Amino acid sequence: MVASTLSAPFVTGCAEESREQVLKAFRLELPPCETQDMTFSGQSSAPGINLAMSFTAPESCVKQYLTDHQVDLERPVYWPASGESKVGGTPISPTKPPFGADSMKQFKLELDPSKKYEVYRGFTTPKKAEFKVLLVPQGEQISVYMECVITGEVSRRD
Repeated sequence: MVASTLSAPFVTGCAEESREQVLKAFRLELPPCETQDMTFSGQSSAPGINLAMSFTAPESCVKQYLTDHQVDLERPVYWPASGESKVGGTPISPTKPPFGADSMKQFKLELDPSKKYEVYRGFTTPKKAEFKVLLVPQGEQISVYMECVITGEVSRRD
C-alpha cells in the first residue's frame, strides 16, 4: 500500500486528468513501498506532455525502484557540478538548479550548494519516457525528485 497525498490537481486543455490516468499513459507505477510527502503534476496529451513528481521512501525501496527503471546506480552525476561547463559557448553555473523553475517551485526544493546530491539520467518507462532524478538523503529515507526530460511514446495510445 502506498500512502501519499496528491499536492495539486492539474488541467490538460479542457479536461482534467487524474494522477492514475497520467501514470498509466506514461506506463509508470509508483514504488511498491510506502511513500510519504508525494507531489505530482503532469499531463499525458499534447501539447505539453510532462510529468514531475517527488516522494520520500526507504533507501532500499528507492534504489530498487531506480534499478527497475534502468538507472545505473554506479554512475551518478552530482549537483552541484564540479567546475563550470559550457553549452554552445554559454557558461553554465555549477549551481544551476537541476530542474526547471516550475518543477523547483512545485517541489519546494532548496538545495545546499555545500553538499553533494546524486543525480541520475536514464530512468526509463516502457513508453520510452526518460526522467532526470535527484536524490536527497533524509536519514534512513531518501527523497526522490523526478522530472520527465524526454516524453518518448507517451502521446501514442496503445
